[in-house]
Amino acid sequence: MNAAASMPETAFVLINLSRGTPAEVARLIRALPGVAQAHAVMGDYDVLAVIHADVTREISALVDAHIRTIEGVSKIVTCVAVRT
Repeated sequence: MNAAASMPETAFVLINLSRGTPAEVARLIRALPGVAQAHAVMGDYDVLAVIHADVTREISALVDAHIRTIEGVSKIVTCVAVRT
């Protein structure tokens, strides 16, 4: 088996809020399965999350079904890391 094939997909999820506190939203996101890290950040975005999944579609499903539905989330940018 190719070692790269067994590595999980990684995505960096950048989140803007229209209301709510970044620390609270980060705490809610950290509790989701597949989320390795979530942090309140300063800058253009309010929260940054790191997600690991076996396949890219699992990342999309997590973002759409769970993160996008958190009250106050107004915009999400998902960046899937490319293996190099």
